[in-house]
Amino acid sequence: MTESTGQHPVNDEMTALRERVRRLEAAETARDHIHAYARVLDDPHPDTVTALFAADAVLSTPSRQARGTAEIRQFFEWAFAADPSNKRHFVANTRTTWLGEPRVRVQSQFLFTGRGSARSVIGWGRYDAVVDIAGPAPLFAEMNMAVDVSTDLVTGWQQDPEAN
Repeated sequence: MTESTGQHPVNDEMTALRERVRRLEAAETARDHIHAYARVLDDPHPDTVTALFAADAVLSTPSRQARGTAEIRQFFEWAFAADPSNKRHFVANTRTTWLGEPRVRVQSQFLFTGRGSARSVIGWGRYDAVVDIAGPAPLFAEMNMAVDVSTDLVTGWQQDPEAN
């Protein structure tokens, strides 16, 4: 028995192992949720995307913030109308951080390609989200997204002459 817990070392190890597995499962659930978000954006419907957010979630971009599912739905209605191109989203370099029960922070980069009636687009950026895993399905409590580059293939990704 250990003096600190009054339990056998094997019990302490099993308790620690169970906790570690629980955290790893939470991280994978949150990681899967960010990938689900990217898949939903490939077939854009405001209701489907909004369903991935908690009722009191906050969505932030460099240009605006939406609080609650009604505002988040309005944001996606606006975003899908502003660029109706048919897109494919890819998530990369995903990192998860345990924030304590029941939340996991997920940070990743994304890339998208798209085609519209008159142009093809490409872009990339960053997601930084907090996923609440307490309920029957994971939900975003917070989502910060920033598009670093969004361009069409004719314009391309030109170097800024001032950057030299």
